[in-house]
Amino acid sequence: MLTGRDRFSLRKDTVAVSGRTPQRPKAALGELSQGDQILFEALKQRRSALAKAQGVPAYVIFADRALLDMVRRRPKTAAEMSEVHGVGEAKLAQFGTVFLDVIREHGALP
Repeated sequence: MLTGRDRFSLRKDTVAVSGRTPQRPKAALGELSQGDQILFEALKQRRSALAKAQGVPAYVIFADRALLDMVRRRPKTAAEMSEVHGVGEAKLAQFGTVFLDVIREHGALP
């Protein structure tokens, strides 16, 4: 139990950006092209809609880190989607097609 005498710190989540030093997700957002930012926002909107429909927080569907990885990889198939950070068998089966559709819709963006 914390009584005010003990010190503790929280771990900072990080995201690797192009093989460089890991950064926090919000810092990585600033490095996205305009087209990538549009795709990221579209993925967030779809995630939000799914979360609202299921009555769960958005991060339960996918964390921002997963969405950023989708933007970078732009998977075209379920096999490619399964390589995205945070996409396991269950999430691939439940949400893979939905998010692949969003990526396809934004495929022509730079």
